[in-house]
Amino acid sequence: MSHHGTPTREHDKPMPAEQAPRPAPLRSVLQRDRVVTLLVMLGVCMLQYVAWQAYRGLEQEQAQATFARTVDQAALSLTRQTEQYRSALLGLRALYVASDSVTGHEFSRYAQALGRAEGLQGVRAFAFNRDLPAHARDTYISALRKNLGSADAAYAAFDIYPPSDLDRLHVVEMIHPPIGNQRSLGYDLNTSDIRRAAIARARDRGFAATPPLRLQQAPEAIAVLMLAPVVNQDGAPAHTVAASFLVSDLVNAAIAPTLRQQFHLQITDLGADSELHGPGEMLYEDTPVTSQQPLQPAVYRDYNFGGRQWQMRFIARNPDTTPIPTASLILLSIGGILMAGAISHLVQQRVHRAARHRALASMASDCVLEVNALGTVTSAGESTTRITGLVPACWQGHALWFNIVDEDAEVVEKTFRDCIAERKPVTLECRVKRSDDSAQWVEMRLDNHLDHHAIHSVLVQVSDIDARKQAEAEVARLAFFDPLTGLPNRRLLEQRAELTFSTAKRHRGRAAVIVLDLDGFKQINDNAGHAVGDIVLSTIARRLQAAVRDSDTVARLGGDEFAILLGEPANEVDVRAAANRLARDLNLPLNANGRNWFVSASIGIALYPDNGELFSELLSLADAAMYRSKRNGNGLISLAPNTPPPLS
Repeated sequence: MSHHGTPTREHDKPMPAEQAPRPAPLRSVLQRDRVVTLLVMLGVCMLQYVAWQAYRGLEQEQAQATFARTVDQAALSLTRQTEQYRSALLGLRALYVASDSVTGHEFSRYAQALGRAEGLQGVRAFAFNRDLPAHARDTYISALRKNLGSADAAYAAFDIYPPSDLDRLHVVEMIHPPIGNQRSLGYDLNTSDIRRAAIARARDRGFAATPPLRLQQAPEAIAVLMLAPVVNQDGAPAHTVAASFLVSDLVNAAIAPTLRQQFHLQITDLGADSELHGPGEMLYEDTPVTSQQPLQPAVYRDYNFGGRQWQMRFIARNPDTTPIPTASLILLSIGGILMAGAISHLVQQRVHRAARHRALASMASDCVLEVNALGTVTSAGESTTRITGLVPACWQGHALWFNIVDEDAEVVEKTFRDCIAERKPVTLECRVKRSDDSAQWVEMRLDNHLDHHAIHSVLVQVSDIDARKQAEAEVARLAFFDPLTGLPNRRLLEQRAELTFSTAKRHRGRAAVIVLDLDGFKQINDNAGHAVGDIVLSTIARRLQAAVRDSDTVARLGGDEFAILLGEPANEVDVRAAANRLARDLNLPLNANGRNWFVSASIGIALYPDNGELFSELLSLADAAMYRSKRNGNGLISLAPNTPPPLS
């Protein structure tokens, strides 16, 4: 019984002490589980943190590599643009080299053709600058006003400025386009120390650029003036041709807006390449980096242009890397679901980033091919179609040189092998066979990344240079052919004469140089104008070509003077017969502008080797004979007198 008097049941009795549960070990197990769980969670957090740190480091490295390629692309575009400017100016110089005299009309036509060339956006003006002694100043001004004042109002009040005490003047005589640039006419470049130094450097090196300066016609913007020397009649480089461009126009023409949005650009002129470089002068700077933007390391590229050392400084505008919040790291470490969510998040990030990179690649001006060590293309981007005219499937699985024209395929294969062996980037130009059987010029830049842990390929950057090649071919054609008639000029005539005389000497044969000058052409120009005169000259050129053999050469020396190179005539009688045939065809009426015109020609002949063995000598003798014909009466034919052979 209990002390309350209530009976006690058996099962209500307390258990013995040794049979009661022991709570201490249970609590220990639970605590150990919690500790293990906590350790796992901490371990997952640590692994996630380490993984994310490693990933962010790799992402930054990839972003830096991508930005470096972007910088190389932008720098390459800028250098290509300046080289196109340089080629255009040297093409203008070739016009003066190829002709004894260049009229203002010919200068304007040639400069206008250059202005329409692909890739010359940004060039503000082309100019011809005449070098003359100070004592000839007044005579020179009077001559220009008299000769050009009636045709162009800008020359009616032509004057040289600013006044100076220098012994020699270097005056802007012609400029194209005239609109917006007439303020530069008559400007004496020697009065500017910068321009005078650039003129001297151009005469010494053949091409030079000035430091940053302000143009007379655009003083509000920073510009660069390019100069190339023109040899005068004494054989000394006295005069110059020039072209100017605003640096901002250069950047806008060379770099696409979508590419410029990726970086801040600053271009500095550090000085002449032969001088010690100081802080330099600013050529160009876009929107400066503000203090609110994250500080990014700058990437520099150097470039020598016209004897000036340029430095290009690039800073990324919108870096992709952002710090990871600590709370996110802790949440990502809790459980498999959160880990799966984190992995999904990473995958989505990479998908979006890859899509963004593909979009940027599709807008880029180049495409990239990945090639394995055997030369097989393993990957080709979507922009390949736009750049090469062939879909990616035409490249993938084939050798890199499979789609190259036969004449260039062997060179591409050899260059690829050299790139692998020497482990150096190489660049070459070749032609791609398009699907329509036409050929397109491309530039390939091969870089060996076979040993790179992430790439394992040779990367081939392909650029479309077809338009540039066509422009270069046109410039080369203009350098050897007369732009009005399409005939060879004196420079090409001299080259062909050397080959003709060499062949005649080997076979003990003969050759002849005929020079003819049109009689009555000046009256056509004066009465009907230059447009009709140009039609007459073109018709004369076609008649002369039709009157000689395909192996002979008809050239225009300038104005209304032509030269014919006859190869392998039998004797003097054959040469005279050819000259009579030319004179007869020229005497036929010419229809231009609805009216018939009549011209004749005074002709001079020099024979090889009777009158000499040098082209310059024969041309001079034929020219003298032509003037003898002109003095004796229009339409006559004269032969140069025989010259005794030189004493051996």
